[in-house]
Amino acid sequence: MENTFKMKEALNKEEAIVSILDVIQENPVWLNKCTNSLFIILKALSTKSQKFLLQKSIDEQVIGLFVDLKKEYYNYKDNTVWN
Repeated sequence: MENTFKMKEALNKEEAIVSILDVIQENPVWLNKCTNSLFIILKALSTKSQKFLLQKSIDEQVIGLFVDLKKEYYNYKDNTVWN
């Protein structure tokens, strides 16, 4: 079974929020490896609360979460392509 999910790119906080919310909604298997504390809190909240929390978080936290998710996404892509 092939995963066709493609994570969105982001150049600023607003785009990162859209990408993060998209990842949470899609819930791909590689999310199990993400241990970012903000991400763990987000998964426990409703969609409306997730967006609110991300908008109120400082830019560095949101960008850091996006980078962590993107890193896990690329690790998963690398492992599935080569195996």
